[in-house]
Amino acid sequence: MLPWITQSSAIAYAARPFLEVSLDEILLPSGRVIPDFHRIWMSDYAILCAETDDGRILLARIYKQGVKDTTLIFPGGCIGENEDALEAAKRELLEETGYTAREWRVMAKSVVHANYGCGHAHFIHAKGLTKTQDAAVDDTEELVVEFHPRAEVRALMERGEIVILDCLAMIGVMGL
Repeated sequence: MLPWITQSSAIAYAARPFLEVSLDEILLPSGRVIPDFHRIWMSDYAILCAETDDGRILLARIYKQGVKDTTLIFPGGCIGENEDALEAAKRELLEETGYTAREWRVMAKSVVHANYGCGHAHFIHAKGLTKTQDAAVDDTEELVVEFHPRAEVRALMERGEIVILDCLAMIGVMGL
């Protein structure tokens, strides 16, 4: 398989650090040119499965505008410019929930969208939770922390309470 060649690229919409859309001119191995292939830049982010020592999974119930409804999510957020995925996961867990964890493990890293890019999702497992402070969320992150037994998380997905793709991927990554 030969790679596609980007012959030129122009920014169509710029709103970093949130989003940037580019139009690329792509040369395919067949010789055909795609004059307006869209590519999307988005920040890399960490998503984490935070688990108590007795096997309960921390989930957050939150309204998400993209879903236009309330859903359950695994906590997480954008990785800062000079931050690695694990640092971001620790910061996000503390900010969103007020919890810290004793053990941390990076489980996987994936491209968010195979055609458009859209950054990388870093899947992280945190174990041994301790409540250390109140959550420090802003008005776009009003959430309620819930704990669910590990064995019941898949049923939450099947009932439609977990609907966001990266959260469904976390269920697979963690074998829940």
